[in-house]
Amino acid sequence: MDTQYLENWNTKTEQQKTDFMEHMYRCSGRTNGLYTGLWQAFCLQEAGPHCRNLYFEQQQALKEYLDYQAKT
Repeated sequence: MDTQYLENWNTKTEQQKTDFMEHMYRCSGRTNGLYTGLWQAFCLQEAGPHCRNLYFEQQQALKEYLDYQAKT
């Protein structure tokens, strides 16, 4: 059996991927054992809205900083 592809694997990273996939599955409320589409659902329902909100918070903070700098 050719296991050469495993030479550069980082076992900690691979375990973290698996752990996170399990977390996404549990959070999805699924009970059917299907993992298909978990990443897409996570991006659209959790990470996407969070990142969008974070973006606008950062833009507001930047605006406030620049406004403050312009006054001083």
